[in-house]
Amino acid sequence: MSGILNRLRESFNDPLFVRVQHGMQPTERAIQLGKIAKQVLADIGSMLQPPTLEPEKLTLTLRIAAMDYVQQVIALPLILRLRRLAPNVQIALLPVQGQSIKALFEQNKIDLALVSHHHLSVEMPQKMLYHERYVCAMSQTHPMSRQPLSLENFCKLPFAMLSYNGGEFSGATDLALRKLGLQRKVMVSVNHISLLPQLLQDSDLVAVLPEHLAKALPRVHLQPPPLEVEGFTMMMAWHERTEQDLGHRWLRDILSEIVQEISVAKRENLEVASD
Repeated sequence: MSGILNRLRESFNDPLFVRVQHGMQPTERAIQLGKIAKQVLADIGSMLQPPTLEPEKLTLTLRIAAMDYVQQVIALPLILRLRRLAPNVQIALLPVQGQSIKALFEQNKIDLALVSHHHLSVEMPQKMLYHERYVCAMSQTHPMSRQPLSLENFCKLPFAMLSYNGGEFSGATDLALRKLGLQRKVMVSVNHISLLPQLLQDSDLVAVLPEHLAKALPRVHLQPPPLEVEGFTMMMAWHERTEQDLGHRWLRDILSEIVQEISVAKRENLEVASD
């Protein structure tokens, strides 16, 4: 102790403790240093405490890159949930069409991506949200809505197609048909879901759509296509810089909860329909 005290005296150029009749007494400099040291130790103690999160006080901007139909199916419920739980969180929804998700993350332009597994590389932090399958959507008054679709009738129908890149007249359905030596008639190609409800309700057009999107459209009849169309897996991805961030982790958990609730509601609806 005497050696340590001597080094401290040299460092602070002060005796720090002096002898008195009944022992040692701290100098004024030592008393001042003691107050500072007490605060420093308290600050270090708070640094070592596990962080806590108060959602109602959380302030950050969450930039989400997602296909437009995913924005409606997942991002919309997320925004409504956060308005209740974390009203100071800002949400920005950004398009992903024709862009590299990896580049958007590396350029710090997005915090989350809600995309199919085809858009991601294995080194990205990611989580599976759900597997998407395709269904046929048409007007509730369409003549084919009252009977199962045969493959022959399917190929004769006029189709509207959702082309995320725009201008395409061939997709997953056409790949499946090609394997059978068949083709369909795609008459309309749109790159945004906003036109689909009106197109399907007011015409003889039919669309093959991701089921989560189709179920969100008003007043349409849904049924399975007469052939197997390969679906895809919807993923949530983020950058490693937010991997351990408490706020971002909480937001990812909330989004996962919403997707889980959507899946449960979908199963319950199917059970009611089967009853």
